[in-house]
Amino acid sequence: MHLFVFGQEYERSRLLEFIGSRQMQSGVLWGSKEPGCLVCTSGGKGGKRAGYSDELLADGSWWYFGQGLVGDQSLTNAANAKISSGKLSVLFFTTREPTAREVAARGGYGKLFSFRGEFNVVGFEPFVPSDGSRKGDRLWRFRLAPVGGDGDYWAGQDDMHKDGDIDLQEMQRRLSTGPIGTELGSSLQEYRQRSAAVHLYATLRANGQCEGCNLPAPFSRPDGRAFLEVHHMTRLADDGPDMPANVAALCPNCHRRAHYSSDRKEFGRILQERVTLLEQRIVVGQGFRQSGISN
Repeated sequence: MHLFVFGQEYERSRLLEFIGSRQMQSGVLWGSKEPGCLVCTSGGKGGKRAGYSDELLADGSWWYFGQGLVGDQSLTNAANAKISSGKLSVLFFTTREPTAREVAARGGYGKLFSFRGEFNVVGFEPFVPSDGSRKGDRLWRFRLAPVGGDGDYWAGQDDMHKDGDIDLQEMQRRLSTGPIGTELGSSLQEYRQRSAAVHLYATLRANGQCEGCNLPAPFSRPDGRAFLEVHHMTRLADDGPDMPANVAALCPNCHRRAHYSSDRKEFGRILQERVTLLEQRIVVGQGFRQSGISN
């Protein structure tokens, strides 16, 4: 979990400190401190002069262009390979050139980066600029979708939700085929549907109890489900799509413990063991049907 504030600007050193990196190039940053995520910064003025630019779309997602300054871009270089894997979350920042007054006040020049939120990669496609210095080059652009999902999607599926019952064993089978974010060209709607499905699955598997401390959820949602937050044990973005075996339904207190506490690594190990046991029980059909969810 990060502490960046939406819309607030940061210097590059702050981004490098967070991710645990000493990389000199801009664009895509990764490091040992946060192995579950990438920090991606927009291309600024350079991309526009080259005939392309990162773009905010009407649905809140972004087109983000890959790395490679000369000729055709490749999906096998280090940065593009990490983005296209779909396994890493993205903290996205837009870039701004400092004013002369800011340069004087700071005692030096350095671009400023404004935080735009947490995203997951839901697809990518080739793009060939028609003008600019990169005209004719085969570039790659990645679709970044904002994290989100509240679990409403699966409640409307006829074959999963009959007479207030949801078959967790069947949900587990369908959701264990692989994150949709790793598939080329996945639509934003599909991404959001899977994200919602994973959230609903985790909260139903917990059956009203936090999977961290085993205490009852603090309150109920309007549809009758216990309120629990979904924690992804191997990714930074807590609202992105993932596999059933990688998510834990936690009370707000345990969720904060999983991210901030001094024993978060040990707590994470315990959570993984508990979730593995719960998933094994569902596979063999022990307690895999939950009821009481209103339509």
